[in-house]
Amino acid sequence: MTSFVLSVRNRDADAFGKGFGRPCYLGIPDGEDVPRPSHRMGSASQWMKAVVDDAYPEGKAWLDVVFFVHGYNTDAREALLRQRLVEKELGRRGLACMVIGFDWPTAGNALLYSYDRFEAQDAASSLVKAGIIPFSKFTVDNCPVNVHLIAHSMGGFVVREAFRGVDKGRDANLANDWRIGQLVLFAADISSDCFALGNPDMLPVFRHCGRLTNYYSGYDHALAASNVKNVDFRSRVGRVGMPMKTPANEKALDVDCGPRYAAVRDRELRIIDGMVSHSWYLEDELWYDDLAHTLKGQLDRHVIPTRTYRGENDFVLNPGV
Repeated sequence: MTSFVLSVRNRDADAFGKGFGRPCYLGIPDGEDVPRPSHRMGSASQWMKAVVDDAYPEGKAWLDVVFFVHGYNTDAREALLRQRLVEKELGRRGLACMVIGFDWPTAGNALLYSYDRFEAQDAASSLVKAGIIPFSKFTVDNCPVNVHLIAHSMGGFVVREAFRGVDKGRDANLANDWRIGQLVLFAADISSDCFALGNPDMLPVFRHCGRLTNYYSGYDHALAASNVKNVDFRSRVGRVGMPMKTPANEKALDVDCGPRYAAVRDRELRIIDGMVSHSWYLEDELWYDDLAHTLKGQLDRHVIPTRTYRGENDFVLNPGV
């Protein structure tokens, strides 16, 4: 099956670089593991039609499209590998969806955190303008498209800045009634304080999503380091969750994955590259079970069997074995 990617990396001959470029709609065939400009599929409408034609199963009344936004220090090859892994694992759990990668430019060096953050801000609005809004408006006969969003690490910052920037800019030619279904953050590199009720940084996010699920772990070493690199000593929501002493938006919920990580942390990451405590979610069976339930939206958040309710907007992913 073709893998679809919206890339906003700059182009150099038949390769993508480390800087920001114009949106490029890609279709990467099976057997190829590096997105290239030669995989370009034309206009947004041509690309979206190809996505639907490739994914639409007979008799299905709708199509779920899941945008996957990678984190910092992730090159195009690794981003595609992660995207394909997410799509495969969700498919194994009965979620017939198409996972689309949003590939924003990173320096490919863990020490260049600030560079990646600047590039994330430049690239952010393209996620909404060139990806989410076109798809949220795109339909085919008897097949409405449901758009969801998953973001890892600094990808959560990309999402926040994308929603903020588009709402703040208020392009007269851009409709503002767009909406996604589920928004999922895991190991998100965003200040926890932003999730306090009424915080203006997150208002645009909650305005345009149906539900926000935040997966976090207190064992995340990468987010502890990013506080220093970013000269921002506020705790990250992917490490401590949303603020406990203030109310949160009614659309938001926390899932504490720390106990699950403690139970499985001795396992090696075999498929993806990255710091284990920061990226382990992408190779954890139980996390994918919970994620699939979340994206399907068939069960109320209080009865999803992979988690335990702790009160208010607070859940814990079951440790398992």
